[in-house]
Amino acid sequence: MLDLFSHPMPPSSDANVELDALRAAVERAEQAEKLQHALFAISNAADEDVALQEMLRRVHEIIGQLMYAGNFYVALYDKLADAMDFVYFVDSVSADGPAPGTRIAMRDYEDSLTWNLIRYGKALRGSLAEIAGQIPGALRARGADAVDWLGVPMLEQGEVKGVLVVQSYEQAGCFSEGDQNLLTFVGSHVLAALQRRRRREDLERAVLLRTAALDEANRALTIEVNERERGERLQRALYRIAELASAAETMEVFYRSIHEIVGDLVNVENFFIALLSNDGRQLEFPYYIDEQHLPHPRRVLGRGITEYVLRTGRPLLANGGQLQRLHEEQEIELRGQLALWWLGVPMRVDGKPIGVLVVQSYRDTVRYSERDQELLQFASSQIANSLERRRMTESLYQANAELEQRVLERTSQLAAEIVERKRIEDQLKYQVMHDGLTGLPNRAYLFDRLERMLARYRRDPSRQFAVMFMDIDRFKLINDTLGHHVGDAVLQEMARRLTSQLREPDFVARLGGDEFAVLIEETGDVETVVRIAGRLIKALEPAVLAEGHEIAASSSIGIALCDPRYPSAEDLLRNADAAMYRAKINGRQRFELFGAHPDDNQA
Repeated sequence: MLDLFSHPMPPSSDANVELDALRAAVERAEQAEKLQHALFAISNAADEDVALQEMLRRVHEIIGQLMYAGNFYVALYDKLADAMDFVYFVDSVSADGPAPGTRIAMRDYEDSLTWNLIRYGKALRGSLAEIAGQIPGALRARGADAVDWLGVPMLEQGEVKGVLVVQSYEQAGCFSEGDQNLLTFVGSHVLAALQRRRRREDLERAVLLRTAALDEANRALTIEVNERERGERLQRALYRIAELASAAETMEVFYRSIHEIVGDLVNVENFFIALLSNDGRQLEFPYYIDEQHLPHPRRVLGRGITEYVLRTGRPLLANGGQLQRLHEEQEIELRGQLALWWLGVPMRVDGKPIGVLVVQSYRDTVRYSERDQELLQFASSQIANSLERRRMTESLYQANAELEQRVLERTSQLAAEIVERKRIEDQLKYQVMHDGLTGLPNRAYLFDRLERMLARYRRDPSRQFAVMFMDIDRFKLINDTLGHHVGDAVLQEMARRLTSQLREPDFVARLGGDEFAVLIEETGDVETVVRIAGRLIKALEPAVLAEGHEIAASSSIGIALCDPRYPSAEDLLRNADAAMYRAKINGRQRFELFGAHPDDNQA
């Protein structure tokens, strides 16, 4: 093998290039081999029977061999819940970071680095300032600020399933584009490893649950039944009881059917079901058939035979004499006609007693045995489960009905709020664009309309229009001598008279003080505008009656016709103002047309 370091002469430039290429190839090969080993190690960690945190700790260690990973976390994204699960978190600064298994709603992390990484599904790298330029929205830092941050999404068929993040609090520029590509590649394998592990755990959990369910069923059903007929009857009864959980139309039908099914197992001439109330203080009797006693709706928990079964949690099979002894021992209190034979078994759901199933006999010819007790115990377990399912179904129906009602009520409220908000918006818009004293459109409204008219005129010169600028002659004298209240009344009357002389879509606007403007659309010719101006002056001639005063008010009007040389609405209105001042100079209570005087400048 050629010894590149013992050559007596320095290598040529071509040799240097070849040597650099060879070294780069060797480095790439070593990096590829190192990456391959890392991927194998990640796969092996997922397959080993270790806790999730231990597996992720090994993944952390493996990634740390490829790049700086002193601060590292893994979060999985649940799209349906729109939430993040921080399954692994190691940080040298944020010691109070989310604990493993912590689920955080996306809305609670909005605009954070992790939120942006999940929302946009693109890798982010650099300082906070650099990353802010890589995202379309806002960025809000959470926790300690890293000087260099690298996060990559873990994707499956284009959808974000989670993120891998490494960060440095000390060294800027710690992560390169190569690190980003490497972490992205590793991320897909980490996701595959996590999903493979999760599928395996789900399968194992399903097997355990199924095995537990089967064990429970076997414990209930593997008691040896000596008689074939008895075993068949029991299985048929349990199956029918299970069907009742969803088949019975009403609870009355459900209980009546239970009575009939249990009657195939034991004598049920006297039969009742007692249930604990929700607060655990009363006994309720939803079904009660007894030849000696009337049905009981409910009673406060006491020391009856039924309560004794609930208190002990054990079945009770007793004849009249045994019941009498329990009474004498103050274990129970006897009420009414004493049964000759009494059999009661507790009903449980998840190990918790919910009630008692009872049969009793007042004739010595009908006796109960331990075999009957076993049969009733089997039936009680299935009845309790079916009853609980019925309860849950009815609760769900009721909850759905209540939810629908709340949704309807809230929808109605929102509709009313929307209508009210629209009314307020319209009112505010009106107030912004109209004068508070006269109710006329204001300066902003006029300028907006004028700009629209100018734009339309430039597109179609045949759509001519004109603007009149006017004020009330000697209005300051009215205010100074009679007061502002009188002046306001004069302005309101002037606004009414001017408006009454116009047709749609022409309108009057109050610009402020005693200044008004009139916009005449579709003028046609100058004569039409002049005729309207004369009509407006004439409408203002009659005296105004305001707070007992007769006030003679008049107006001077300046007219400006549209012209393509006007660059803006302001220029048009300024020329109308100039014409109005010429009307005042020439005697008041008259109008002047801008452009009809040699001094007018229409440039």
